[in-house]
Amino acid sequence: MRSGLIATVLVVALSTSALAAATYYVILDPVGNCAVVDSKPSASAGMKILGNKSGYPSKDAADKALKDSLKGKCTGIVG
Repeated sequence: MRSGLIATVLVVALSTSALAAATYYVILDPVGNCAVVDSKPSASAGMKILGNKSGYPSKDAADKALKDSLKGKCTGIVG
């Protein structure tokens, strides 16, 4: 019984971590380069979130936003 409970807790913890990584952000670094990242940057890192501040649901959506509407704000795009 106890091992079943531990296994359930581990599965829930691992699946929650996987769901949290499903948000992508378009960022602008202090030099002016833009990139798509899979974790929200901290304010102290000097990065600025561009576009949707809540993030994009997929990497493709973030890449599209970067290429379509945010390209003029970036001096370079880091792949």
